[in-house]
Amino acid sequence: MSLNLEKLSKIISQTKLSLTDQNDLLLFLPVLPETSLSELIDLFEKNPKLVKEFNDNFRARLKALADGQDAWDDLISQEEKMSEEIDKEETEEEQ
Repeated sequence: MSLNLEKLSKIISQTKLSLTDQNDLLLFLPVLPETSLSELIDLFEKNPKLVKEFNDNFRARLKALADGQDAWDDLISQEEKMSEEIDKEETEEEQ
């Protein structure tokens, strides 16, 4: 196990996620590149609540994949809308 995976494992184990959710995340995380793992560590250390959000997003994607193309398209559409709203809010804050 890489050092980054060990760090993420420790961070995730300190959350209130169920053991099943923790294990599922730890099975998935090794497919990510080391740079992504490092970025997740930084994010999770700064804001531990993001672990739950990451897990919720991971679960939604798994469900959408299992439910078929329409569910996947709906999920992507929702995420694009959320991203646009965040971008809009950040632009307004800068002005």
